[in-house]
Amino acid sequence: MKSDIGIWAVVVLMSFLMFGCSSIRARTETPDKKWTVYPGIQLDVKETGKLFSGKSPDPGWIDGVVAAILIADLPFSAVFDTVVAPYDLYRIYTPKNSGEDSESLR
Repeated sequence: MKSDIGIWAVVVLMSFLMFGCSSIRARTETPDKKWTVYPGIQLDVKETGKLFSGKSPDPGWIDGVVAAILIADLPFSAVFDTVVAPYDLYRIYTPKNSGEDSESLR
């Protein structure tokens, strides 16, 4: 009985770690000049739309699994993107080299 609980705990933990991956992936893959607010939600919607439009070269069952994961990830990405929104706004409105420019003027 205890081993069953441990297995289920690992499955649930891995499932929760899988959620929110679109938000993290969108932030690591986006160049600085194309940074936006709520990039995880935008990535989820874009990839889900691509799957439902039939533009994916993968078999149908894989598209179904990926679409289910993306749809399940959407609320978690929304929460994560909302929490990180102040950082996103800071990154959008503050040039990356602003600290270097002010030091070079001295």
